[in-house]
Amino acid sequence: MLRALGGLGARPSCQPPAVMLLPARGRKTRHDPPAKSKVGRVNTPPPVDPAEFYVVAERYRQYRQTVRALRLEFTTEVQRKAYEARAGVLAARKAQEKAAEHRELMAWNQAENRRLHELRIVRMQREAQELETRAAQERARRALEEQACVQRKEQEVLQLQEEAKNFITRENLEARVQEALDSPKNYNWAVTKEGLVVRSHPRDS
Repeated sequence: MLRALGGLGARPSCQPPAVMLLPARGRKTRHDPPAKSKVGRVNTPPPVDPAEFYVVAERYRQYRQTVRALRLEFTTEVQRKAYEARAGVLAARKAQEKAAEHRELMAWNQAENRRLHELRIVRMQREAQELETRAAQERARRALEEQACVQRKEQEVLQLQEEAKNFITRENLEARVQEALDSPKNYNWAVTKEGLVVRSHPRDS
């Protein structure tokens, strides 16, 4: 400031510039000692109401938030206008390129969808054919199982018919009793630990 004020004074052509000092009333430099009446004085700030301080701080926060949002909005608008003014033709060209690229990508997407759709149809037809083949094989297997079951039942019936020939009826009851008496059988026998069959012989009376 002194240098700037010095330039306002008269400057002779043959002498160096003189420094003009303007007095300041009521001001002391930082190097002057404090007054005797203020030695040891402790500055105490005025008391602050907590409720009022909270209200002021909240309003100041809202103010800063609002100013920050407005500053960001104005900055964005200025930058957008500057960009449009500086690269208007370039932006239009880029937009056209993006539109052309979008059309190409959409065409490729449609072609890819058609290709995948055809592959899906072929796969579904193949799966349907395989399912039909498995169903036919399952039907054939069940038919074979039913046929084998019928044959087994027929064999059981034939076996029962053969066994029924030896059944005791009212007609052959006396003949079977006489046959049993003519060929007595001894069921009084046992098996040893060695696996030998031991039979008991009836004693002659």
